[in-house]
Amino acid sequence: MKKLTKISFALLAAAMAGQASAAIVVDGHIDEWLSNKATWATSSADTHATVEDQTDSLNNYLNPGYGGQAYDAEALFARIESGKLFIALATGHNPLIQTSGNSYGAGDFAIDFGKDGSYELGINFRNMLSNKSADKFGDHAGVYSNATWALGLWDSSGNEVKAKDKNVADPLHPTSLTGGSKIGTAVFEYTTKGATGYGAYGQDSHYFYEMSVDLGLLSGAGWDGSAFNIHWTENCANDSILVDPELNVPEPGSMALLGVGLFGMIGLRRRARRQ
Repeated sequence: MKKLTKISFALLAAAMAGQASAAIVVDGHIDEWLSNKATWATSSADTHATVEDQTDSLNNYLNPGYGGQAYDAEALFARIESGKLFIALATGHNPLIQTSGNSYGAGDFAIDFGKDGSYELGINFRNMLSNKSADKFGDHAGVYSNATWALGLWDSSGNEVKAKDKNVADPLHPTSLTGGSKIGTAVFEYTTKGATGYGAYGQDSHYFYEMSVDLGLLSGAGWDGSAFNIHWTENCANDSILVDPELNVPEPGSMALLGVGLFGMIGLRRRARRQ
């Protein structure tokens, strides 16, 4: 079982600190997020990350499911900058995989205001092969409030859920949006060619997602400036990842007055995996 760790930061205004973090450009490549590609270490203290890099064959256990590197959720990053929430994901799961038979495609990004398991906001992912499909909800990069979610193949104890028992699937690992009200669009890029040289297993292929969402969309969806979780998994939920920024930020209307440096992002917590 992985240990739960927490690091706290107290961030001052960029002018007071004498340094400003490099601006993030949403291009689907995450080198600018990293100070060490081999460890996924972040390049600045105001970036928060969860790292759970694994490897091996499809038979390798991930918790609660299997899939090895092909279904590994490796690192999830979050950062607030210039009135936007930036999110980046590194995974061994190819974004072009479609859900069919024993294969499962990528899920959507879920945000849980208040960290109570409700996941009110969703950022939709539809790859270039599924974007026109009628059997998947919503638009690619659409930001949806009042989100409703499909769930994975596992219950809260890590037992596989049969088709007839879908109502007992673990609600803490939402997979794909099934409904919601579109309130805007994220800036969203992702890679479809595997990149090597990252993580503890440099020979593995990695795929990256990167996006930004205006904080005004979050507040419009009911966010009151309190802490929230960001979650991602595949449609099977074989391996899910969650970053817990514990954001301590001013009310959205006053953010422009304070500058990037006063966005206090306190805490880094690794998701504790069930054994």
